[in-house]
Amino acid sequence: MSEHPVPNGSYRQPRLEHARVSDAMRHGIFSCSADASLREAARTMATQHVHMIVATSPADGTPVGSLSDSALLAALLDRGVEDPPLADVVEPELDTISSGAPLGAAAELMRTRGTNHLLVRDPHSGRPVGVLSTLDIAGVLAWGEA
Repeated sequence: MSEHPVPNGSYRQPRLEHARVSDAMRHGIFSCSADASLREAARTMATQHVHMIVATSPADGTPVGSLSDSALLAALLDRGVEDPPLADVVEPELDTISSGAPLGAAAELMRTRGTNHLLVRDPHSGRPVGVLSTLDIAGVLAWGEA
């Protein structure tokens, strides 16, 4: 037996098999206009301590792509001191999931798509409402008890 008891779940977190995306996601998204520079996008990520931002259309603010921290690093290494617009380096295909989807389905989608983040959409309006990361799922695995 361990010397330290295992703590109870945080915030009465459900177990993975009972959890929905809404149970684990981070509400709200951080974004930059697609015409912003890569340096501006990096500044947003660093300031907000996030690993992914959404690039939005300068015309109407709709999501047009995403930039992960690993893609940012690759762009910086590939381009050196050049500071291209965000539109030149974002992943145009946004991996999305409904906030009402089972969390296990989100984990499987991440594995299939080879991504660490999903843009979460409201199931009724389709509007982006947050982001789900592999770390968020790990929190459910670590703390889920219900």
